[in-house]
Amino acid sequence: MQRMLIVDDEPVILDGLYAFFQKANLHDMEIIKAYSAYEAIEWLNSVKIDLVLSDICMPGMDGMELIDKIVDRWPRCKVLLLTGHNEFDYAHQAIRNPCVVDYLLKTEGMSHIRAAVDRALQQIAEENDFRYQNAWFRSKLPRALPQLQRQLLLDVMKRTERYELASLQEELDAVQLPFRSEEPVIPIIIRVEEWNTYQSHADRSLIRYAVANVAEELLQDKTIVKSVDLDLQVIACIIQPSVQDAHFANNQQEKREQTLRFVYGTLESVQQSCADCLNLSVSIMVSDQVVDWMDLNTAIAQLRLSVHAGPGLGMEKLLRVQVQHALNYTPNVVNRQAVAALHMDQIKARIVAGEQEWMDSFDKWTEVSIEGLQDPFFRMKIYTGAANALIEMLQEMGLYESAMEDMELTQMLHFDIQTPWHELVIFYRSAFEWIISKRSNTRLHDQSQILTTIHLYIKHHLADDLSLTRIAQEVSLNPSYLSRWYKRVTGKGISDYIHERRIELSKELLLGSACKMHEISAKVGFSDQHYFYRFFKKATGCTPQEFRDQKNQYIPIK
Repeated sequence: MQRMLIVDDEPVILDGLYAFFQKANLHDMEIIKAYSAYEAIEWLNSVKIDLVLSDICMPGMDGMELIDKIVDRWPRCKVLLLTGHNEFDYAHQAIRNPCVVDYLLKTEGMSHIRAAVDRALQQIAEENDFRYQNAWFRSKLPRALPQLQRQLLLDVMKRTERYELASLQEELDAVQLPFRSEEPVIPIIIRVEEWNTYQSHADRSLIRYAVANVAEELLQDKTIVKSVDLDLQVIACIIQPSVQDAHFANNQQEKREQTLRFVYGTLESVQQSCADCLNLSVSIMVSDQVVDWMDLNTAIAQLRLSVHAGPGLGMEKLLRVQVQHALNYTPNVVNRQAVAALHMDQIKARIVAGEQEWMDSFDKWTEVSIEGLQDPFFRMKIYTGAANALIEMLQEMGLYESAMEDMELTQMLHFDIQTPWHELVIFYRSAFEWIISKRSNTRLHDQSQILTTIHLYIKHHLADDLSLTRIAQEVSLNPSYLSRWYKRVTGKGISDYIHERRIELSKELLLGSACKMHEISAKVGFSDQHYFYRFFKKATGCTPQEFRDQKNQYIPIK
C-alpha cells in the first residue's frame, strides 16, 4: 500500500483535492490530508509517505522547508508543489531538488494535477520495477544462496501435505537448485558417531560442513547432490542423476539403477575420507530405492530411525534401507522409542500449526508406544516425553495459565510408570483437543475483539481523521492487511462502514438536534460544508436541509 499526503492551509482547496483523489480510485493508495505543514510533519513522523502534494506558501513553514523535512525522513518520497502564483524563485529551487517531480499552478486545474500525480506514481513504480529489483537480487543473491537452498530443502523434507510438482520446481529454480521436481531422489543420512577431538560447538559446525563437502565432492561426478544439516549430529543428502548422465541411459529404470549403484559404491569412500582426512567416525544410511519428493518426509524419518536397527549402535554403519511408504515395520525397543518421539514431534508441530491431522499422529504414537510398555524404562521415557511436549506446547502458544484453570494439569505430576496406559491416553487426547479448541476459540475471539475495537474507534472519532493508517494503529495491524482482512470478514470495505456511520450520525443530528449545518458537518468529519452536502446527497438522494425538512413534516403538532 502507498500513501499520498495532501498539504494545504486552505480547507476548501484541501478538502476539494482530497475528495477528488478519493474518487479517483488510485489502486492501493491511502489519501491523507494535513491542514498545515506542522500537521504534515506529524504524519511524516508516524508513517511512511510515498507522495506529497503540498501548497508551497503556508504560514509558519513554506513548502521548501517542508521538502527538507520530507527528505530527511523519507528520502524516496516524491513531492508535487502547488502554488497560486507563478513564482520563479520557488520554481527554480524546487526543480533543483531531486525529490520534486513537478511544480504546478493551482489555476491549471485538476486534470493537470492528476496527470502530475500519475507521473509521480509512474516514477515510483519504475524505481521499484522488477528489473531494478532483479538486478539488485542478482548482485546480492550469490551470498545468500547457500542459506536459501538449505532452508528450502529443510522445508521440503518436513512437508507432509500434497503439493503441485510445478510449484516445487518454481521454488527450486528460485534458489538455483538444479534438481528436477518430476524426477525422484535418493535420500541419504550421514550421522557422526564419534567426534574424537572436536569438542567445541564451532569445531563441530566446521566439521559438519567438511563432511557435507566430502560427500558432495565424491558424489557429484555422476549425480546432482546437495547436503544440509538436520541437527547437530546428522546431515541429509538429496541426490538425483545428473542431466548429462541421464542421456546415456536407455530408459528411466536403467538410469535409476546406474545412479543407485554409483551412490552405493561411493558411500564407502565417503566414510573412508572422513576417517582419513577428518579423523571422524560416521554412519551412513541410504535408501535402496528412489523416492518421490512428496514421500521425502517419511523416507528421511525412516533413515534416521534405521540407525537403531540391529547391533552396532555407535559404530560406522553403512546401511541400505528398504524405505516403506509408512512406518509399518516392527521396531525393536530402542527403535520404538525413536519412532514414538518422532510421532510426538509431529503431534506438536501439527497442533501448533492448527492442523486437524494431529489425530493421525496421535494414533500412531499410541500404537508404537503400547508395544514397548512392558519395559519400565521405555514406559518412563514415553510418559516423560508426552509431558514435556504438552508443557512446551502450552507455553509456546501462551495457554499455560488458561490450562491451569480449565483442565486438571496438575494430574500430570502424579503420573508414573504405574499409571494405567489408558488413563494417560485419555488425558493427553483431551489435553490436545482442548488446545485445538482453545486455539480456534481464541482466533474467533481475537477477530471479534478487533472488529469491536475498530467500530468503537470509528464511532467515537467520526469528527476526526479516520485514515486507514490511524485505524490500523489502534489494532496494531498492517494497514494494507487490515483493509483486506476487514473486507473478507465483513463483506464490505472499511471506508464503506465509515460512510454508513457518518450518514447515520448526520441523520440523528439533523432530526434530533438544533445544530446548524456547519456544526453537523464538523461533527461527522467534514471541514468543508459544501463537501458534506455533496456526500450526504449522494448517499441519501437529498441534501441535509431537504432531509430535515421532509422528516419534520411528519412530526405531529401537539
